[in-house]
Amino acid sequence: MLGLRTGTPRDPHRAPRRPPVAAGSRAVALWLAATLVTLGTVAALSAQALGHHLVLRTDEEIEKYRGVQLSEAAGLTGPNGRSALDRSCLILVLDRTGRVTERYAGAPGLPSFPALAPARLAALAARGHPVGIGGTYRALVVRPRGSAPDRDRTYVVIARSMADAHQAVTRLLRAEAAASLVLLAAVAFGARWLGVRAARQRLDSERRLREFLAAAGHELRNPLTTISGYAQLARVGHPSSERMREEAFGRMSTEVERMTSLIDELVLLSELDLGQSLRVRCVDLAELCRDAVTAARDCHPEHPVRLLVAPGEHTVAGDPLRLHQVVANLLANARTHTPPGTTTTLGLGTEDDHRVIEVTDDGPGVPDALRARIFDRFVRGEGASAGDGGSTGSGLGLSIVAAIAAAHGGTVTLEPSDRGAWFRVRLPTGS
Repeated sequence: MLGLRTGTPRDPHRAPRRPPVAAGSRAVALWLAATLVTLGTVAALSAQALGHHLVLRTDEEIEKYRGVQLSEAAGLTGPNGRSALDRSCLILVLDRTGRVTERYAGAPGLPSFPALAPARLAALAARGHPVGIGGTYRALVVRPRGSAPDRDRTYVVIARSMADAHQAVTRLLRAEAAASLVLLAAVAFGARWLGVRAARQRLDSERRLREFLAAAGHELRNPLTTISGYAQLARVGHPSSERMREEAFGRMSTEVERMTSLIDELVLLSELDLGQSLRVRCVDLAELCRDAVTAARDCHPEHPVRLLVAPGEHTVAGDPLRLHQVVANLLANARTHTPPGTTTTLGLGTEDDHRVIEVTDDGPGVPDALRARIFDRFVRGEGASAGDGGSTGSGLGLSIVAAIAAAHGGTVTLEPSDRGAWFRVRLPTGS
């Protein structure tokens, strides 16, 4: 039995439930941390890639001067005494002690070249490819070729300043930092918005769950109260009370059936909410509608029902029992909320690759105050009878229709109508 109980003692061993606001703040912090790690990784990798690319280009530029390294000083200067070297290039001639004897620079403002010991010069000359020196230059050290004894003991250093490369990497990191600030602000705003929305959805879900349990408990308490009262009445042992006991047993049986139906409907809604699979097969909606109309006419002749089926094929992939319940609930809803003699029309057709089931009546219609929540659970109109015994009497009939339609990938809507109610179910043909 479902019901509500207030004042339930709290389990001291249960961890305190995290408030929705705290949960939202935690989500924002996680989003920001993940964004920071991602941006830092991207910045480091991009700076490393750019630096590596600039080093390769610098080495290529150094190799271009390998063939002119032993040229005379006049050959390294252009007209009017201007240097023919690239502005970042520096060529040095060193003696065997590492002292600079000749210097040719592309620009006068280049940083000073670090001093190199003889052992270091010999090691660099043995490598034969450019290397980083002092963090400010990439340099190639070679031994000059020639027959002069003094040249056999000198070194030529071809170097290029890395100042421009370092500035390029710095500008890239600054641009990435500026973009990261904007992105972080956007992520913080978006994460906060998502966190607040998630908290609101959670609170709304909890509220709807509490309302559902309260309504379900109330609906089950009513027949149980009736059964309890008639059970006490049936215990009267006087022979003159036999007729009263029989009536009590009959009412008890009716209330048990009503409660059983309500429980079955609650179980069905729970299964649909959990997304349990349907027994899908090819269903002929025309035959299904004809069977539903025949049953409604036989059981309730005081409510005439018309059937209108458009020409063509009306098959869908779906659960036949659940789809039959959709039609039966809509007919029961029209019957419950209209006076005897009201005509209900069941129509079936095809529109935009969807099968369309329409149920209309010429009754009083749906009040405006009820239209927005007509498919909510335990919502009844003024004309509903709690003792109807059907789905509509429990206030679950239309919510079951909506849940079944959604499980088939379709929709159900209450359309505007000048007179009576107009319900429209759309089901995809291949759902």
